[in-house]
This record gives sequence, C-alpha cells and structure tokens, in this order.
Amino acid sequence: MAEDVFKEVDAELKAERMRQTARRYAGLGIGVIAAVLVGAGAWSWHISAQKTKALNATGAYLSALRQTDHLPPAPTTGITPLSETAQAGLASLQHLVATGPHGIATLARLQEGGVQAAHGDVKAALAAWDSVQADPKADPLLRDLANLLWCQKQLDGGDPATLRSRLSLLSGKGKAWHGLATEALGILDVREGHTEQARKTFAALAVEQDIPAGVRSRAQAMTQALDPSAG
Repeated sequence: MAEDVFKEVDAELKAERMRQTARRYAGLGIGVIAAVLVGAGAWSWHISAQKTKALNATGAYLSALRQTDHLPPAPTTGITPLSETAQAGLASLQHLVATGPHGIATLARLQEGGVQAAHGDVKAALAAWDSVQADPKADPLLRDLANLLWCQKQLDGGDPATLRSRLSLLSGKGKAWHGLATEALGILDVREGHTEQARKTFAALAVEQDIPAGVRSRAQAMTQALDPSAG
C-alpha cells in the first residue's frame, strides 16, 4: 500500500507540471539582485550570466529527470544497483543540489530522494526529503511534498506518533496534499489496529471529488475491505 501511494505522487508530478515548475523557479531572484546593481554594463553582464546559468540548470535538471524517470520498483530489502544512465542522472541531480539556482536545487533534491528510495537507500532518501522540508527558502508546496514523501516511505515501520504529527499538517481540507496525507493516516490506523477509524477515513475519502482518482479508488477498495458486514 505504501509503495502504491508513493507511485501515485510520482505520477502526479511527472511531465509538464514539473517542467513548468522548473522553468518558473530557475530565474527567481534575478529581479531582486538587479535592483542593487550599479551601471548599465554591470546590469547587462549580470542578466546575461544569470539567464545562462538558469537555462543551463533547467536543461541539466530535465535531462536528469529523463535519466531517472523509469527506475524499477524499490526492493523490499537491500539496495539494488542503479544502471549507468540512472547513476549519471543521480550524479547530475546531486551536482544541481550543490551548485544550481535555489529553486532548481530544491526540485533536484526532491528527485534525488525518489531515486535513492527507488534503489533501496531509504536513509539517503529520507535525508533528501527532510532537507527540503526543513528549508525555509523552499516553496511551501514543495516543502509539504517532501514532508509527505518522508512520511509515506515510513508508513510500514516508522514511529506512528511522529508520522501522525507530520501528516496532520498536510491533511486538512483545502491543503494541496489533503487526499494523499489523509490516506496515509488511514493506513496508519490499519497498521495500529484502529479498524473502525480507518474505515471512516477511507469511506470519507471514497466520496470526495477534489482528490486524485487513484486515492479515491483505493479508498473505495479499503472501505469495502474493512466493512465488518462484508464476506
């Protein structure tokens, strides 16, 4: 179940949305820095340099996404070696984390966590996501996503109290990740034996229209599975 949820998030953030986000964040800060530059020559040089850096970083990020976009499912135990292509993509992501514009570095860090999780290095994945979640300069939506991914990866064995505390920040109505965070709380209820609470949570999700279809479908299945009159 936890792996299915992770795949749901991954699918939602693919393709055009991530590309648009990359382009939008790549140039952040140019206008602010420009305000303190003196002289037309300095201004012209700065804008040219920043645009080049932003475009190069965006291109490198999108290339790394393609290199790491089709990894096999995460192993249940141990670490699975990455292909040469995926290794190159991971190295590129790590380089962007260290040297890229802040917005691109944040996106690269999120993707780095996904790559690490996909080949079984859970510790590295959690560290990557936690660093984004704790970054006050990162976009709030991306910080919340990092928090969600951090929690989802530990649904099977993480500390329930810690997971509930962090998921509660994401599960409120109107929150961007409401459906997935609430689903994660329902999974925790099942894990801890709170069957009736879990059934209520999934039953409510099953009829919500403003959540991802995959979440709603899984919630319907879980509601039926937890129905005491079934079977």
